[in-house]
Amino acid sequence: MRQDPYAVLRALVRAEAARNAPRPPRPEPSRPEPDTRKRPGERERG
Repeated sequence: MRQDPYAVLRALVRAEAARNAPRPPRPEPSRPEPDTRKRPGERERG
């Protein structure tokens, strides 16, 4: 089974380009906002 040598070279170049491509920066994990809503039956602390 013969393969086109240019197809093999294109695949190698594509793989190398993907390996060397800069990765996008990861988004910072968002911190959950504190829950300031009052729950039913909860009294204010004071």
